[in-house]
Amino acid sequence: MDTDGDPVPEPRGIPAAAPASLAEVVTVRHGPLVDHELVLSTGATASDLTSAMIMVPPQAALVSFHGDVDLSLVFRERPGCYGDSPEDLAGPAV
Repeated sequence: MDTDGDPVPEPRGIPAAAPASLAEVVTVRHGPLVDHELVLSTGATASDLTSAMIMVPPQAALVSFHGDVDLSLVFRERPGCYGDSPEDLAGPAV
């Protein structure tokens, strides 16, 4: 209350920006194939990984991985691939 007895609103702070996730998924379409690259940065937690994996369709198969400072997992899907084997999802050998 102020000196006149009127209620005083509580001070409001500036809302903090949501922290950036250390795991993200980038989707790339090329022809009938769709790649989902999951990138994990150093310091990523299991929670970051779980939140990012939700963006990868369950029928996508792991076809490649790369690591240096960050870890990159590439999952590939193809429309109508529910009956395909993981070898078929990798696409033609180059």
